[in-house]
Amino acid sequence: MTSPFHPTNWSQACASWIHEIQIAFDPPTPVELGKGGLLRLMRWSTPRVATLVLLSFTLHCTRPPVSIVSTRTARDGRASSDAQPYIEEGIASWYGGNDDGFAGRPTASGEIFDPEQYTCAHRTLPLGTFVEVENLDNHKRTVLRVNDRGPFIKNRVLDLSKRGAQELGFLGQGTSRIRLRSVDAMGLPTTLDLGADQSDPYVVQVASLSDAKNIDSLTRELENTFGVVTLQSAITRRGLSVKRVRVGSYSTRQDAEQAAEKIAKLLKDRGVEPFITRQR
Repeated sequence: MTSPFHPTNWSQACASWIHEIQIAFDPPTPVELGKGGLLRLMRWSTPRVATLVLLSFTLHCTRPPVSIVSTRTARDGRASSDAQPYIEEGIASWYGGNDDGFAGRPTASGEIFDPEQYTCAHRTLPLGTFVEVENLDNHKRTVLRVNDRGPFIKNRVLDLSKRGAQELGFLGQGTSRIRLRSVDAMGLPTTLDLGADQSDPYVVQVASLSDAKNIDSLTRELENTFGVVTLQSAITRRGLSVKRVRVGSYSTRQDAEQAAEKIAKLLKDRGVEPFITRQR
């Protein structure tokens, strides 16, 4: 059933009203302008003026409804028409092969890693973030969800699941140049508040070590200058058990970057290249 507020019904109602009003008027007697006085002039002009007013009202009633354009808002509730999605380019790798041992292990989010799911690992993006990833060599695209941390290898920005690498067509070659941008669950570009999750602060990962003496020595040295040092247990692709030596707990990336620069200067002669990641 058509709504009584539908424009078609408005048009019919207005047309009926015009018809009824026109019936109520007596046919005007022809009047020669300038004769008959003011009263006869008013009788001659009133029906015509009324008709013009009603015609204008009818056009207004039948005008198509105004469409409302949705505007994406920032997390603080303010309109953000010029905000841009998070975009990053670099080298991506993949994990979840038959011999790397990652399948079935817990990810940083607590999920069990399934190489056949559309997921990925990123060092700093909030867990649960959706990203559209494009292979810059063949322009294939897919949408993945961040549920893990990594890659912990120099000059790489993203670790894709086996399924993700398959979709982007670089499963056989191991790595590829990619561009990622933040999207929503429907795959539409969206802004990203990198500091929204204060429960998962930034940390500076200094090294991954397996030798207990080296771990203790580096930990004491860093504690003297930077305070809190944490150790995170991990297993490498080769199955080696290591400790990730990490410094600090920073609410902003800027603070973490400043700490990373200081650590790099302190350890510059040891080949250490600290990078920023998240606590989990």
